[in-house]
Amino acid sequence: MVMDFLAPADPKLEKNIKSPWKILIVDDDPDVHEVTRIAVSGCVFEDRPFELLHALSAEEARRIFTEEDDIAVALVDVVMESDTAGLALVSWIRSELENKFTRLILRTGQPGYAPQTDVIMKFDIDGYAEKAELSRTKLITAIITALRGYKLVMSLETNRQKLKQLNAHFAAIVEKNALSDFASAVLTEITQLIGEPVGCFLCGLDALPDYGIIDKSNVRILAAMGDFADKTDLPIDMLGDDAIRASVHECIETLSSSSSPKGVALPLVTRNGMTGALFLAMPEEELEDLVGSEVVQLFVANVALGYEKTGLLEHIRNLAYVDRTTGLSTFSGFIETFQRHAAKHASLLVVHLDIQRFRVIVDGIGDEKAGAVLKKTGHRLAQTFPDALSIARKEKDEFLILLKDGQENRIQDVVERVEDAFHEPITLDDTQITLRIRLGFAAVVDGEDQEAEQLVSHASIALNDVRQKGLTNHAVFHPMMQEAAFERLRLASLLTGGRDKTEFIVHYQPIMQARDNTIASFEALMRFRTPSGTFLNTGRMIEAAETSGLISEVGAWMFKSAFAEFSEMAAVSDQTRLNVNLSPQQVQANRIYKDIEDAASAAGLPFNRLVFEVTEGLFLNNDRVTLSLLTWLRNKGAKVVIDDFGTGYSSLSYLRKLPVDGIKIDRSFIMNMDQDSDALAVVKSIVAVAQALDLSVTAEGVETDAQRKLMRELKCDYLQGFFFSKPLSSTDLVAFVQKAAGSGLVVG
Repeated sequence: MVMDFLAPADPKLEKNIKSPWKILIVDDDPDVHEVTRIAVSGCVFEDRPFELLHALSAEEARRIFTEEDDIAVALVDVVMESDTAGLALVSWIRSELENKFTRLILRTGQPGYAPQTDVIMKFDIDGYAEKAELSRTKLITAIITALRGYKLVMSLETNRQKLKQLNAHFAAIVEKNALSDFASAVLTEITQLIGEPVGCFLCGLDALPDYGIIDKSNVRILAAMGDFADKTDLPIDMLGDDAIRASVHECIETLSSSSSPKGVALPLVTRNGMTGALFLAMPEEELEDLVGSEVVQLFVANVALGYEKTGLLEHIRNLAYVDRTTGLSTFSGFIETFQRHAAKHASLLVVHLDIQRFRVIVDGIGDEKAGAVLKKTGHRLAQTFPDALSIARKEKDEFLILLKDGQENRIQDVVERVEDAFHEPITLDDTQITLRIRLGFAAVVDGEDQEAEQLVSHASIALNDVRQKGLTNHAVFHPMMQEAAFERLRLASLLTGGRDKTEFIVHYQPIMQARDNTIASFEALMRFRTPSGTFLNTGRMIEAAETSGLISEVGAWMFKSAFAEFSEMAAVSDQTRLNVNLSPQQVQANRIYKDIEDAASAAGLPFNRLVFEVTEGLFLNNDRVTLSLLTWLRNKGAKVVIDDFGTGYSSLSYLRKLPVDGIKIDRSFIMNMDQDSDALAVVKSIVAVAQALDLSVTAEGVETDAQRKLMRELKCDYLQGFFFSKPLSSTDLVAFVQKAAGSGLVVG
């Protein structure tokens, strides 16, 4: 039966675009070549026609085999130049040429020359027939069977070679720890496996989904080649081709391959929620023909595992190097960047920033909105410093910026840029928040070795100096700052030691009525005494307590002890008040309300006998926390006065807006006014404005009778200073009161 169905009824209806099957006819009889050609004319197998090659001798066949490496089937005559020429050719093909793939069919016109069975097995011969037996039907059947065998062995060999290639290169792919690098390596490998350029892209998530919740809208193109090269980093929905976009979405949604006329999308199935797909702009059948279906499946499975592993590593890296609140670098990431640039001996500048009174913002708007403030702050810093090597969130409301060049003009430029950036308030819904930023600077110059942590520490010390002094919004590190910080630490340790713990003592200094020298009140003053009996510098100890965060504990002790002692002084009139100082850090602590109220209640001391002294620096930013506390104290019956007036941010005009009852003129003006006309002019102005605003005036540092008389002439209300008494212990204070009463002075 002639296999006419193998040939198309009308060859013009279909245009073959696949390469033909190469079939070599090896026979020394030209008629055999012609008969074979006629027999297979028009035959097509799997849309591929036959291409006949001809050799009239074994030697000519060797030449053709050497030149052609894709001969599918060879029909070899056994007897040609010699009785064994065909068998020798077969031996050469399999042994010397090492061609294991071409299928061999032996033909002979002389039955007595049939090969032995062991020869057929040894040389992997597909068939043997006498020429007289090979009708057209049998010939074509033998060729088709051989082609199927050739296709099978070539598929196996392709798989073997591709698997070998995959095994050789995939380890390098999996070693990539960044998703973008991994994705690029995957595309390079698949195009090498295919063996020809092809448009392709790998899409997926660039971060592990939170709590396993996958947002398909976050799927983007991680790497692309060919016609898609310009689509890298774009979301899938930004693809212009509807068919490709739909195919990729279907692939990701169903976790199965999805074909379209534009290509095939292969799913990346992972266990950790990292969803993704590999798209190739070629038919799936062609891909499997070129690479092998098993290799494609193995490749995609390995890519999915690598994608899962790389996504997890990037997630871990993000946890270590990306701040989740702001999207900026973490402190660890900042240190890594610093070390990388420091290794090149670059000149670097570290800027440590924080948001002044950030805790007040948190209390006012809540943690969630405060997080949004931090995010917007980080965004503004990123916009303001596009030249930064790194911008990081260190902790809470603290940020770090790493810049090149640490010269003085660079520092001033940074300060101005930050001030300009935060001139406009940050808007959250219907709330506008104006942020005030403080900055600390530390620089490393060319050629100077500097550890990252050390330079950050220096910048932090400079920032702490700004916090402590409050005179400017920035400071540049100086070694003296570190010495001062160490001294504060040493002093703070004296506040918390065991047997060597510093003893807290309250001393009291009288404040007199200017008009008649009677006692108006006593100012309670902290004193710190070592176990050996030595008194420590009060100002430095208070500063150490503030820096170390112990000021609230120290203040609570002061309230409790001073209130109790004062209430038990029988010699003191019920009209005499007690003045107590409030530290700026104390005022910011929520516990201060309870500390004051508990101490007053325990001592049985009414609030109308208390005067609270605060420095004018507290009012610089019109802070609501400070104003709320002072208003609460006044509502309870206490008085509030501004201490050391004239030394800080003095502005006489703001006095009328503040919840205060009086001011205390700093001793530096009082001590010099009788010799310095400028100092006297300042004192006169302060007294005049205070009187106009109905505020009491206390003169500190009165040490001479001349100063006393001058302040009395200016109608100052109260006088305080060594002219009357130095600060006294509670025992000495009682003696002072008794002595004052005995000398005819009216107490109270």
